[in-house]
Amino acid sequence: MKNKLWLLISAAVLVIITLAALNFNRTANTLNIGVITDLTGPAAYWGESSRVGANLAVADLKKEGHEVNLLFEDHQLDATKALTSAQKLVNIDNVDAIYAEFNPAAISVGSFVKDKDLLYVYDAAVTSPLTGNSLAFKTYLDYQEGCKQVANRFKSEGFERIGVLKVNLEAGELCLSGVKEVYGDAAFVESFNLGDQDFRTQLLKLKERNVRAVIAAMFEGDTLNTLKVIKEQKLDMKYGTVEDSITRQVTSLYAKELEGSWSFGFGQVSPEFSNRISGEKLSTEYGAAVTYTHIMQMGRALGSCNGDLACVRQKIEASKPDATIEFEGFNQHMAIFNMTIKGR
Repeated sequence: MKNKLWLLISAAVLVIITLAALNFNRTANTLNIGVITDLTGPAAYWGESSRVGANLAVADLKKEGHEVNLLFEDHQLDATKALTSAQKLVNIDNVDAIYAEFNPAAISVGSFVKDKDLLYVYDAAVTSPLTGNSLAFKTYLDYQEGCKQVANRFKSEGFERIGVLKVNLEAGELCLSGVKEVYGDAAFVESFNLGDQDFRTQLLKLKERNVRAVIAAMFEGDTLNTLKVIKEQKLDMKYGTVEDSITRQVTSLYAKELEGSWSFGFGQVSPEFSNRISGEKLSTEYGAAVTYTHIMQMGRALGSCNGDLACVRQKIEASKPDATIEFEGFNQHMAIFNMTIKGR
């Protein structure tokens, strides 16, 4: 009787150990990707779009056999908060990779993860986080080339001088470099800091210099504030910017001020993907499409390489073209897109 009882107890213990091991393996096989973006600050219109795309990617990766868990962090467009988020994700949450968005976060997070042997994909115009980190990959548009193309359009229309509202960040310098390739000393610059909301002083100074077109590659709020001044001050000034800052809110409020404007931006979001997110009522679809594309790439690479970071890097580098947002591949760790120039 004692032997039978002992056998039952042993069998029960074995079952418990087996179930625990299965649960451990399931947890161990789950990939943790940290997403550091703006969910409640000035760029939340994009961050919320990115969250939708990231979650959709997780669902699709699961169908392919890759279990991915996303950990979202809200930096509110603050570099210090972004750094704190990265430290938490790496030191406490032990994430397998980080996807970060926007200029301030891209740089602060990039500096922190540089020596962490961690896949890092960031969505921003800046290129400096790529330096010295073979596991870092940049996505988003080429600001220098985009601003150059917009400047070319204004030049071809007979605008002999151009104004540039330059944000005091690396992205602002890249845009200015592109404009100067076209206009040289005929480009007049007025600077501002991230978070500034009143551009009357800068725009009125440009008006005094007989500037009738201004380029400012910024966020939605900056575009709203610029067009507001143009409208209120009745400025005869055309506008150039990045297309994803011209959201539904911008077009509904300042359709007249946008007449004659030029913008550079992504290619078309695929109709299939657009239909999948149509019920979300997003301000922009671009964030969802870009994030979906790269979370899919990250999940597939991490899920198939079993911790081999050299393998992960090679798979990301070899990412195939994707029609979701006309992604064409990576070149020197920078995503290449079919960039379009749009006039209104």
